[in-house]
Amino acid sequence: MAIPCILRQWVTTTILLGVIGQGAATPILHHRSNGTITTESNGSEVWCESSEWYDVLWFWFANFLLHALSVRSLPGESWISSTVFKFCCLLVPYTGVRRGLCLILRASNLAGNDLQAAARANALCMVIRGPEWRPRDGQVVDGCSIETSKAQKRRRRKKRRPSSKKHFARERQSEKGDPEITIVDTNHSDVTPVQSPIRGNEVTLKTKDLYVPPPDRGVIDKLTRWLIETHRFHSQPPTANMVDHLNVKIHGVCQLAPGYALSYIPEDMKVYSHIKHQRSLSISRLLGVNHTPDIKLASTHDVPRILFSIIQTVMGGYSLYKARGTQIERYGYAAHGLTVLPYMMVSVINLIGSLLSSEYETVYLVHSAIMDEMKLRGGLCDGVVGTLERPSHQTYVYIDGEMETRPQGQMNEFAYSSGELHCHDTTDGSPKVELQVSAANEKHSVKDIWLAQKWGHSCQAARKRRKKGEEGPPAKSLLCVPSHSGFTRLSPLWYQDWLKGLTILLLMLALGLPYAIIAVLSGWKVNNSTDTQRTFVTNWYICGQIQGYAVSMVEGVDGKKNVMKSCFIIFLTYGSYSIMGFYVVVQEMLQMGTCKAL
Repeated sequence: MAIPCILRQWVTTTILLGVIGQGAATPILHHRSNGTITTESNGSEVWCESSEWYDVLWFWFANFLLHALSVRSLPGESWISSTVFKFCCLLVPYTGVRRGLCLILRASNLAGNDLQAAARANALCMVIRGPEWRPRDGQVVDGCSIETSKAQKRRRRKKRRPSSKKHFARERQSEKGDPEITIVDTNHSDVTPVQSPIRGNEVTLKTKDLYVPPPDRGVIDKLTRWLIETHRFHSQPPTANMVDHLNVKIHGVCQLAPGYALSYIPEDMKVYSHIKHQRSLSISRLLGVNHTPDIKLASTHDVPRILFSIIQTVMGGYSLYKARGTQIERYGYAAHGLTVLPYMMVSVINLIGSLLSSEYETVYLVHSAIMDEMKLRGGLCDGVVGTLERPSHQTYVYIDGEMETRPQGQMNEFAYSSGELHCHDTTDGSPKVELQVSAANEKHSVKDIWLAQKWGHSCQAARKRRKKGEEGPPAKSLLCVPSHSGFTRLSPLWYQDWLKGLTILLLMLALGLPYAIIAVLSGWKVNNSTDTQRTFVTNWYICGQIQGYAVSMVEGVDGKKNVMKSCFIIFLTYGSYSIMGFYVVVQEMLQMGTCKAL
């Protein structure tokens, strides 16, 4: 892992030295005598000379390649994924606009401490129970609950009797302790009981998240969720935002036991300092304080990327300044100096995001009770920087708005008998009803689980059964087991709404301001440009904005093979517009040459 970091530093230093050297050598390179003096429409004279190969290369490097280098990498992102994403940003400039806006939206540098800053930057992860988790013999799990499956609800709706004029339902607890729904019809004196959700004492094991994303409070929240937030920065349950620990760089050592997975910690989940009790006492005695020192995590502001954004913005503005006059009079709105506008707008967003958020090379582990459970099964985690559990030796005063969430429900004990899994509730005062537990028959990938939770997709077999009119296997109730430990939810930050408004405003400017500038400078005049030049440049503008939204989803692809496959598909699908745009730039520079005002 050290070779890509050293290579990146070497490439960054070389590029910066090249930019400085090219800027210093520009007057010498352009001191040529094979030029002509032309007069513009406003009466001013300009000196035009033929463009050489290094003029074209410098224009492409300063206005296009520097933009791709200014795009930030995600915490723990492999060098292959980072290179593929930057290549997509080179082809479609609006690919990185949502990532830059997410950095502005999170603004990790404004957090109170390093742990919460890392959580806002999506650089913390925790161990959770995955979909394939199974309990051990004799294990007691707190926070279990029995719920009705979607298949049961669907079948009950189909078998429901015609509704009367007046009826209502009320839920009461039967003598056995099982929930029972009673329907009372006001037209009849009799009472019709409905069966309990548990049929035949058989349930299906399922992991369920305690964390629920905060609801949208208005239009701004909905626009932010659908237009700004990407897959990594989207507020979603932990099981829908898992970490590909085989391709993401994790700080320390992490070897997961079967049935467990890693998930990114949401931004509003509180993380405490993880220092052993005895060590914290000795430190407190030496320092004369009553609290544990804050954890300091390694992060950087990535000054080279900030410099790349500044240089690209300045060079883009200089290219726009040079486009006035001869370029626009000859090529109209298809002038190659105007093609830098989308790249310049996104570079400004990357600059603001780099100033507000720090960059993390790795993803850090956070301790929880599920991690301790995983270690008892042979797992290994070292290098933990924080914990979700509030240490007992620390005296903490909750801030207004914080809410503590702990597993609530039954305390079930699991046991294996004749190869079958059984469980019963061990909560005090509850009836000892033994249930037979079965695992889900179908295994789903992380992508399928995310699609199921986001869009409500059902499995293919169920869709085929519904088309044929078949009932399928008997629907079982769900025994839900918490997927992660309890946590403390932080109160919303006072400036979060301002950041959401700022990101939406920047997105609107990034989409609309280039067309406004082109209209002011060229008036959308055709002039002497060809139909091919106008078509290529227009497609580069419009299709780049529309397709940039879809291309940005490549950051959710896991695995080296899938990343390379996505890169190839993106190049075939979206690269044609960029290649045609680059062709127009080279063609116009060779036809017109380089002009300077006298």
